[in-house]
Amino acid sequence: MVEFRKLTYEALQVGEEFVSDEHLVTPEDVETYAYAVDDHHPWFSEASPFGGPIAHPTLLGNQALRLRHGRYIVHAGLHAKMEFEFLEPIRPGVRVRSRGRVIDKYERRGKPYMVTEFSTADEQGTVLVRGRFTQMLFRD
Repeated sequence: MVEFRKLTYEALQVGEEFVSDEHLVTPEDVETYAYAVDDHHPWFSEASPFGGPIAHPTLLGNQALRLRHGRYIVHAGLHAKMEFEFLEPIRPGVRVRSRGRVIDKYERRGKPYMVTEFSTADEQGTVLVRGRFTQMLFRD
């Protein structure tokens, strides 16, 4: 049985690595996300210059944010900064996995922060998205 500890500033280690579960991007994922962000560009459901429909570039952002959930109980935090670099289009039918690493943790004005770098790649290892996010952790 896997034991989940609460994610705390003290428990978190710089250099700690995380890997998401594999995710199959479905046409329903693309349609649901387009509806959620109210972006109905025809490339999401029809032909695009990339050879068929593609997904919104930020579709997999939450997968990267959930990386720590496979090891920790993650209570609410505050997203202080997010950076994305979109390298390749995300296509329905592709299987993806995100990997991340804590690259920094610090305190500012008495509040704990963590910085995670991540990349999301397809089955062949082609990186589709990479980025960095800074999150403030809430203390009890």
